[in-house]
Order: sequence, then structure tokens, then C-alpha cells
Amino acid sequence: MTTDTALQAADAVFMAEQAVGRARRVVDELHTTINSALRVLDDAELDSAKARLSDRGDYYLEAAGEHLSRLQRRCSDNAELVDELTRHLERASQAIADAHDLLQDADTSDPELASEVAQLKPRLAVVGEMIDLAKPMARLTAQHVDSAQLAAQHVTPPSLLEPVTLERSIATAGKELGRADEDVRLLENVVDHAAANARQSAGIASEITDNARRRMAEQGRGQVPRQAARAGGSLAR
Repeated sequence: MTTDTALQAADAVFMAEQAVGRARRVVDELHTTINSALRVLDDAELDSAKARLSDRGDYYLEAAGEHLSRLQRRCSDNAELVDELTRHLERASQAIADAHDLLQDADTSDPELASEVAQLKPRLAVVGEMIDLAKPMARLTAQHVDSAQLAAQHVTPPSLLEPVTLERSIATAGKELGRADEDVRLLENVVDHAAANARQSAGIASEITDNARRRMAEQGRGQVPRQAARAGGSLAR
């Protein structure tokens, strides 16, 4: 591994760590938004129940319909977050692949570099495995959120006159959002694991960078006396 290759591999590791960190923050946002959607759904369910028991049934049915409109907006927000999460995971995956390819050229004749690469490779492999696990989880989350949004869309002003349709939509949306919430909890664990290993990888990459620059500086200092010696020889002649 040349010094330039070592620096390129370290840069790829830093890019992967940043992408995983961003993915982790999006997962947090996703969890918050899904919890918000579930609270909106609870409000809709409460108003739907009040509509059956109250003399002001029409008022509560209309309120339940408004809650489901809010739910659709929450689902749209979630869909955008899942898209963003997927982009960060893809970037991290590509950076890991780049780093892996560069590390394959590592010069194991340098014991210090060989040791750093030996530490780095398994940690990067774990990050890659976690990202590969997270991608289908993100897709599954998106599917459940889409299903919840579709159920909410079935509630139109005419359908509010049919409490059974409203209750069925609320139940379906609740089931799908509950599944999305479970998906995100699993995502949190997986991305947390990826982020921890990415941070460790970035620490080793920093050591590789520092040592590569030190070797470059030493080579530069070594060349100066040789150039001076050659110049002195030329003057002597």
C-alpha cells in the first residue's frame, strides 16, 4: 500500500463513518415521527369511539377524519425520512466497498501498517454487514408506512357516514404503524452497532493517516541531504 493509497483508504473510512452517523440521526427522527403518528391515530380512535356514544356523533366523526388527514401527512414525512435513510446507507455501503478495495493493496511488509490494516478490516466488515441488514429493514418500514397511509386515505367525507369503514381504517393503520415502529426499533439496534464499529474504524484510519504523513515527512527529509550531496558533487567537478 503506497502512502497515497493509505490516505485514500482512510478517507473512504471517514466517509463511511459520516454516512452511518447521518443514518443514525435519521433513524432517530423516523422513530419520533412514527410515535407522533401513533399518537394521532390514538386521537382518531378516541373520537371514533365518542362518535358512537355521544349525541354529537357527526362532530366526533369529523374530528376523527381530520386526525386521519394529519396521519397521512405524518406518513408522508416518514416516507421522506426512509428515502433519506436509504441514501445514507447506500453512501456508507459504497465507501466501505472503496475502503475494502484499497486495503487489499496493503503492503504487509510494513509491520505497523500491517497491524493497523489487520485491526481495521474486521471492523469494516461488521459495518458492511450491519448496513446490509439495515437496507431491507428500511424498505420494510417504508412498506408498512405506505400501507398505513393508504388505510388513512380510504377515509373520505362520504365514508365518515359509515363508522365501520372508519374503524376498519383506524385498525389497519394502527397495525401497520405498529409494525413500522417494531422495524425502526430493530433498525436502531443495527445502525447503533454499525455506528460504533464505524467510529472505531475511523479511529484506526486516523492512525493510518498520521503514520502515512509521518512516513511522507521522513522521506522528504531523507531526500534533502541526498539532493544537497548531489549538488555538492556537481560543484566540486
